[in-house]
Amino acid sequence: MNEPNKKIALFDFDGTLVASHIWLGILKHHFKHKENRLAALWYLIFHLGLTPFWKMRLMPTEKYYRSWGKDIAKMMKGLTAERAKEVFHWLSDYYLLPTLKKNVFEELKKHQEGGFLTILVSGSFQELLNIVVSRLNIDFAIGTELEVVKDKLSGKIIPPFCFGQGKVEKVEKFLAEKNLIVNLEESFAYADGIFDVPVLEMVGHPVAVEPDDKLLEIAKNRNWQII
Repeated sequence: MNEPNKKIALFDFDGTLVASHIWLGILKHHFKHKENRLAALWYLIFHLGLTPFWKMRLMPTEKYYRSWGKDIAKMMKGLTAERAKEVFHWLSDYYLLPTLKKNVFEELKKHQEGGFLTILVSGSFQELLNIVVSRLNIDFAIGTELEVVKDKLSGKIIPPFCFGQGKVEKVEKFLAEKNLIVNLEESFAYADGIFDVPVLEMVGHPVAVEPDDKLLEIAKNRNWQII
């Protein structure tokens, strides 16, 4: 796949390509199907308990968001790899993809028609993203790997977490492994949050999608495209 001047379009998932969020989807799945409910309840109570400390600025915002993201894996602890795959199919088809943002997806299809490689880059689980890209005919997915011990999910991720600067590291590793020579100056990236700035800065055409306040401010100051 060593093609000179190949262009890519990177898309964040939660909040960018879809309006829903994986952590809430897993909570809804577990309570609906009476599965791992104690783990789901612990996740919710623990992280809601951190919120006052974050709001009082006693906990850094990035650490707060990382905690919400990394600990999602704990809600999957004890499930077999096969059962986890079934859960991810449910999340994809019944919770996440029904909230697909059609205007953003149209941008993705335009990039594909223009010869871009489209890549989903998200803190969400790699196994889930693999299902999503197969449903949407996206070229590749880069996500967070789940640790499996004796065919069961351990409740931990395999570092690094695909978040913030970690997204950049994973994208760079992916491109190197695929032996892709990419024209980043002509490439695009789409994301909705302040912690996606590192991956947006990778390309010549960053796009802020319904951005949070901090990303909106940066996008305006740097004349980035805003959807």
